[in-house]
Amino acid sequence: MQQIGENISRLRKEQNMTQDEFALRLGVTPQAVSKWERGYSLPDVTLVAEICRLLKVRADSLLGMEDVLFCENENTVVEREIRQNLIAEPLRIEVGVALISCIAEGLKTDYVNKCRKKLAAETGMLLPILRIRDSLHLSEKEVRITSYDQVLLQNEYVQPDEHTFYAVIDETVRLCRENYDRILNKQIVKSLLDNLQEQYPGTLDGLVPDRAGYFEVMEYLRTVIAQKGTLRDLIHIMEELERLLSMGGICYSSRLVKP
Repeated sequence: MQQIGENISRLRKEQNMTQDEFALRLGVTPQAVSKWERGYSLPDVTLVAEICRLLKVRADSLLGMEDVLFCENENTVVEREIRQNLIAEPLRIEVGVALISCIAEGLKTDYVNKCRKKLAAETGMLLPILRIRDSLHLSEKEVRITSYDQVLLQNEYVQPDEHTFYAVIDETVRLCRENYDRILNKQIVKSLLDNLQEQYPGTLDGLVPDRAGYFEVMEYLRTVIAQKGTLRDLIHIMEELERLLSMGGICYSSRLVKP
């Protein structure tokens, strides 16, 4: 908050605007601008675009989130590829060049979201965003599905057609379900818990993050998946976690974790 306020103050002065003039052009009070610049409050998100226009600055710079450059010549295509390759992804689908067209056509449908809803309804598992990329390292009709660079499936579709996309997605969902304890990460856990809190307020009060962080919850959910193969009853799963914590700790594969 303080940094944003300092940025607004500095940039406003660089544009030779007083607080009163800046406030008038934004349609807010000078007192509001003063609070922003002193770090007492933040501008409403609806004002960010106009603030950036008046101060002649990009939003990421205003908010102190300047991009880190990954190549010298600011080639955005290369930079995006570098960023994508830096981190092993929860689920990634790589396809040979002969499959690109049928995969592209399939992505125009809502099939992935239909599968995502079905998986959630059956298991309580959240299918991660699927990263689908072409690969010159594969044969023309080959598909490789990986999780954090571990190959889960490598298959060749001899006669690719309009059904190939659906077959690939079905295999990906099956592998996600079978390997969810491995695919699960803190970001997915946070999404699951945020949804639980939104749907059933109070369920996590005093538990997350007060007594258990996302890492501890992730470890416990992995144990539940190994035992039951489902996370559907997340309310009682979290209540059981709270009960175990009140008893002094949780055992994960012979390892005791205390609150």
